[in-house]
Amino acid sequence: MSGPPAAAAPNLGAADPNLGAADPNLGVADPNLGAADPNLGAADPNLGAGRDPNLGAADPNLGAGRDPNLGAGRDPNLGVAPDPGARAAERARLALRAGRIAALTAGGLALGKLIAGQLGHSMAVTASAVDSLSDLFASSANALAIRLAHAAPDRSHPFGHAKIETLATAGQGLLIGGSGVYLLIEGVRRLFSPEPLRLAAVTLGAMAVAALITAALVAYLGRVAARTGSSAIQADAVHYRTDIAANLAVFLGVALTYATGISRVDGVLSIAVAVYILASAGSLLRLGVRDLIDTSAPEERVRSIEAALDALRAVGEIAGHHALRTRIAGHTLFVDVHIELPGDLRLARAHAIGDRARDAILAVEPDAEVLVHIDVERDEPA
Repeated sequence: MSGPPAAAAPNLGAADPNLGAADPNLGVADPNLGAADPNLGAADPNLGAGRDPNLGAADPNLGAGRDPNLGAGRDPNLGVAPDPGARAAERARLALRAGRIAALTAGGLALGKLIAGQLGHSMAVTASAVDSLSDLFASSANALAIRLAHAAPDRSHPFGHAKIETLATAGQGLLIGGSGVYLLIEGVRRLFSPEPLRLAAVTLGAMAVAALITAALVAYLGRVAARTGSSAIQADAVHYRTDIAANLAVFLGVALTYATGISRVDGVLSIAVAVYILASAGSLLRLGVRDLIDTSAPEERVRSIEAALDALRAVGEIAGHHALRTRIAGHTLFVDVHIELPGDLRLARAHAIGDRARDAILAVEPDAEVLVHIDVERDEPA
């Protein structure tokens, strides 16, 4: 049996007053949504025409798209390998300038000694003036030879003109030898027909100054000869070095003549200076002839080349080497060598190893002319 029906819940008797009207908060559109966000009204002014103004153009530090410090796309400090032609031109410039300075110095010394010798009636001082005059011609010839020797190879002289410098060295030896013969004759004549000396201050002063100037010139020529490898400048340095001793000998002799009154001392000194000059002429002739007949480089230079090739063999780059030959022409060392490689090596690989062998030699002889022959391993030299 069922009970009486339940009454409706009081909360359901009428509509919920909270639902009587629309939510006042929904009456109108949200004022914050009435228009587009003002911050979005236009493109961000910080973006200019739509992008960061700092990006408006390529970075000016990059110039035409690359760092200007890179020059042509690489570090200018790296440059390229030193140009052998540039080194040769620099050597020629230094040697030529040294030759000209030597010629001008010799001319000044010759004039000063000649005046002092004539005023003082000293044959020894006059003899020294003649020696300086020969120096003037020799140094002038050297300067010309140096300029010609450094000329570029041409069709008629494909190996260059370096031996012109060697010829100048030999020619200087002949010229100096001729002046030595003249001084020897005059010294003998003065020995048998002595003349009294005078004006001691002039003659002694002239020889002292000449010795100091010549010493400075020898130091300069020695530095240039070491830097350029010029046989002509080396010959000049050797020659002027003998002049220092000759000037000092004449100075002491003239002083002794004035002190003792023995006039024949002047003649004896002239003969001594002549013999000294002849000896230096002989050394220069030997130096010139040595290069003209293609004498090998000094033993220490040959050993340094062999050591460079032995280092390649030690690391397995080459199997060995043989028939190493060298010769000197003026300032240039010519090197010819055979290297041994496996017979099954590809040609391109063999050629690359040959280049490395050449570079190893150039590392110890930067100004050499190098020719590398490639032979099969254990092949005997022809």
